[in-house]
Amino acid sequence: MPKWKWFTDYGSSGNRVWIAWDDNFVDVDVVECGTQFIHCHVTIRAPHALIAVTVVYGANEVADRRALWGTLETKATQCVDIPWLVGGDFNAVRDLSEVCGTSGDIQIAMDDFNACIENAGLLPLPMQGEWFTWHNHSATPRNLWKRLDRMMINDRWMARFPSASYSTLTPRTSDHSPMVLNGDRQQRFGGMFRFDNYLAHSPKFIASVQTIWQHNIIGTPMYSVTWKLKALKSVFREQRRNKGGPISQCATG
Repeated sequence: MPKWKWFTDYGSSGNRVWIAWDDNFVDVDVVECGTQFIHCHVTIRAPHALIAVTVVYGANEVADRRALWGTLETKATQCVDIPWLVGGDFNAVRDLSEVCGTSGDIQIAMDDFNACIENAGLLPLPMQGEWFTWHNHSATPRNLWKRLDRMMINDRWMARFPSASYSTLTPRTSDHSPMVLNGDRQQRFGGMFRFDNYLAHSPKFIASVQTIWQHNIIGTPMYSVTWKLKALKSVFREQRRNKGGPISQCATG
């Protein structure tokens, strides 16, 4: 049975962010709570892994959100050695493709948000599902859709959980889409890529790599490389079966 624990930010911001977790599987240590975020360390017991998670709820006004952007840039310097996930309602979009409808002049807000993402070294976590995550539900012709909700990661997260992604679901009672983090199957079942050096001498080697590498994979560059390495495993496995001889291995994880 789930053993739920809760943390809410009543003291600092009037109950904008709630965090709930199953105490049977994870330990959560709230490190800092601000008016637009909760930052915590999460220990996943099996497999044992420590990660940092920042849950955000951006303010409505451009000027007020700048405090959040500054916080994320500071947190980035504190999370250089730990996988870090940042997610929630940022109340900002990155470009006009994330807006459908009349929204006024949002260029300054977009510039601020993109500068924060660049300065913090954040990467977009691969996403599937609803593109626009918020709708104003207007009864007038002024319908407005925006992509206000997302998950982002640092490079340590990408290295530790290279196949992780998230889904944006269809909203129900809320005007926002729920987001679900999808676990990393490669990490759970062992994701080391092994390569036998002697295979490079096979006349089929270059052709095999070129065939896999020409695929256009949607996602971050690191995600694309990881997908292609996984696809090459079965190719090299077949070539091993068809060729004997001494083996010299190198491995990357």
